[in-house]
Amino acid sequence: GEKYSDDWHLAHLNEPRALVPQSIMPSYAFLSRTPLDYRAMADHLRVLRMEGVPYSDEMIANSLADVRTQVDADSPAADAFLKRYPKARLRKFDASKREITEADALIAYLQMLGGLVDFKLYDNKANLR
Repeated sequence: GEKYSDDWHLAHLNEPRALVPQSIMPSYAFLSRTPLDYRAMADHLRVLRMEGVPYSDEMIANSLADVRTQVDADSPAADAFLKRYPKARLRKFDASKREITEADALIAYLQMLGGLVDFKLYDNKANLR
């Protein structure tokens, strides 16, 4: 989460070896060319709620608007969005594209993941051999 910039993640998705020469990750350049299909977002959240993810009725009802709001920090809906998702980042993750792309979604997810870990509790020497 925020260890690397959005631009770094985008460049790494497009051409991993340009940033990490020893990388075996394939290119995912198509993600920045693929518009995100989020029409079924509310349905996805409903299913996740059935599996125990604590999505509220308000989150589900606003899910389509929330996708658009997350990539527009100037949105009039930004304050309401941040009340529902206080740790979310509001910005266009792939600033080179006007539309919301699959790269936006993946980079937003990657940036969020690091925020879930309390690195003060992590012992990076615990598994050294």
